Amino acid sequence: MRAHRPLPFLLALTVLCLTCTPSHAQKKAPDGAKVLLLTGGAREHHGYRDQAFYLANLLEDTKRYQVTIVEDGGILESPSLAKYDIIFVNADRRDPEFKLTKAQQEGLVAAVKNGKGYISVHGADNAAPDWNDEFREMLGGVFSHDTKGGTLPDSKVKKGTYTVKIADSSHKVTRGISDFELADELYYQLQMKPGVQPLATIDYDKGTWPVAWTRDFGKGKVFHLVLGHRDFGPNKSDPTTNPNLAKLLVQGVDWVSEGIRKP
Repeated sequence: MRAHRPLPFLLALTVLCLTCTPSHAQKKAPDGAKVLLLTGGAREHHGYRDQAFYLANLLEDTKRYQVTIVEDGGILESPSLAKYDIIFVNADRRDPEFKLTKAQQEGLVAAVKNGKGYISVHGADNAAPDWNDEFREMLGGVFSHDTKGGTLPDSKVKKGTYTVKIADSSHKVTRGISDFELADELYYQLQMKPGVQPLATIDYDKGTWPVAWTRDFGKGKVFHLVLGHRDFGPNKSDPTTNPNLAKLLVQGVDWVSEGIRKP
């Protein structure tokens, strides 16, 4: 004769089963290139983490990318970096907690030089004085107040509403995008490397400033978007949610992924 389980046991089992059941269905991981999204940084000024969640969804919703979000720059000198196809940075890494070490800078540069794609958005171009020359060369232009004794520009910043002008409509990154209005934070007087050809520009303060460009670097490809400032705090606006800027960004990721996307 089978023994009956006591009521407390059945209640406990029921509670256990309920707590083990997901409260909502998770999205299936998409196929495609693996993206390492490195975020963090000066969060008292920028909502990098909130923006990273949005950007991860933006890319994964294309079904062409798998995104892993991390904040520890140590992965740049770790064997774990090898499994990613694209490195995407959206954060200023100058804070002591997030500052990229010499070894991390070298790991990043070597990874791109050997064929990985690199995406840099807004604060990711904020160069610390100890950024090495290859890092600066890879990016093509940086925001910096370190003028090297007055031989380089002292970068400036200004929030406002601007007309983003498409400088090269024939490029794959700008395909299907016309000039558009955007409320954002403009970095200008960047310290640019010779030969950078802008894909998009903004006219301000008697100058025409590059705000998007591409670079070939070794075997890898680089896309930098100067725009994309999100303030720190809940419910802040994010320029990367603008449909035109979002399209520019996704097509930038598509461009750097050419030749490295897995079947």
